[in-house]
Amino acid sequence: MEQIQRIQDVYRPVEERVKDVNEVERAFAAADIIPQASRCSNCGIPFCHGAGCPLFNLVPEFNAAVAAGDIRKAYDTISKTAFYPEFTGRVCPALCESSCTRNLNDEAVMVRQTEKFIIETAFAEGWVEQPQAAEPNGKSVAVIGSGPAGLYAAEALRRKGYAVTVYEKRPKVGGLLRYGIPNWKLDKSVIDRRVALLEKAGIKFVCSTEIGKDISAEYIKRNFDYVFLAIGTPNARDLKIPGREAEGVYLALDFLHGASLPGETNPERFNAKGKRVLIIGGGDTGNDCVGKSIREGCKSVLQVEFMPQPPETRSPSTPWPDWPYMLRTSYAHHEGGERRWNVSSKSFVVKDGHVAGVNVVKVDWEMSPLGRPLKPVEVPGTEEVIEADLVVLAMGFTGVPAEGLVNDLQLQLTPRTAIIPDPSRGIYAVGDCANGASLVVRAMASSKQVVGKL
Repeated sequence: MEQIQRIQDVYRPVEERVKDVNEVERAFAAADIIPQASRCSNCGIPFCHGAGCPLFNLVPEFNAAVAAGDIRKAYDTISKTAFYPEFTGRVCPALCESSCTRNLNDEAVMVRQTEKFIIETAFAEGWVEQPQAAEPNGKSVAVIGSGPAGLYAAEALRRKGYAVTVYEKRPKVGGLLRYGIPNWKLDKSVIDRRVALLEKAGIKFVCSTEIGKDISAEYIKRNFDYVFLAIGTPNARDLKIPGREAEGVYLALDFLHGASLPGETNPERFNAKGKRVLIIGGGDTGNDCVGKSIREGCKSVLQVEFMPQPPETRSPSTPWPDWPYMLRTSYAHHEGGERRWNVSSKSFVVKDGHVAGVNVVKVDWEMSPLGRPLKPVEVPGTEEVIEADLVVLAMGFTGVPAEGLVNDLQLQLTPRTAIIPDPSRGIYAVGDCANGASLVVRAMASSKQVVGKL
């Protein structure tokens, strides 16, 4: 019997997808996914749902159901542990796959696409219904923020019988899911579809309302028994080097805004058409900026990273089943552009008030015995100018975005500016604002854990 191989290419053709803002991944049929799910078998002790998945999804169980062709059973299984497989099935980096036992001598089982297939089949078949709320317990909760942590907390609380109101400062529900992830990774109709079910379950959403500005924190404390803060950490790390004030230097989320919302366009200054684009930062957000630049018809796009290039294969510093430190190539890098590592930005080149480039220097890294970077050292004589008409800063996120709200609620912050909750007063913090910037799946897991203790 021929051994089933993992599907390597999950994307639509490059020449097709760069011309639109539809999801880059192709849809898989049952004939594709069922054989992939069958690769999950006989691993002895599965690490995927413990060491891997923050939500503790029953990966072997739903894979077995899919392999048997029982997609309804697979949906019922994943629904025991996760509320929104349609989100994680699109944007999760699949921590479960990194801890799959097949990684020891083969390639991991294709878990994320299987998860997406299960939930999309469930929606198509009409199996997905509004969450069932317990008998009202007489308690009310205000959830501040409607990103992945806020939505997850809202549903978990509603299922326990709480009256839940979610406040969102932006015009639409979704937080990072809507305003931080491009449509070609997560179509916004997917969010709307889920929010409609939450509304049917009795969860109230109040948008375009910022607590501490449009409504006072005192009002929230007076009118709700509990407060769940799910305000994230959208404060971007900036690059405070000479010339930062130049026109044409933008933060990543500002640059991406129009890419996240179909029908809405960025101001012209954020459009990359015909421009030499330089993206500083090598993470997922930077990758999405590459994708946007290409879709808008940039003249060129270069992504630079301060850190050294990771190894091609799993580093000894991250043995299985840990998330591996290794080189990753995203959908955007297949679409075009260049990448460079070991680049330190020193100052912006400014002409007539507009950015014209960045003065950079190469850095070498002192490495640990296991191959992890420890200390950078600038290399004399490697200074150069990278010419650019548009520079995007995509160096991650830090800090709490609403220190005023934290002060109004008389809360404390950790040294890394994460909120310290105060359960004695009914105030909880979930997701990134409590734990620091991280993954969508970890934000959801945070809410699952906190609500589970109530």
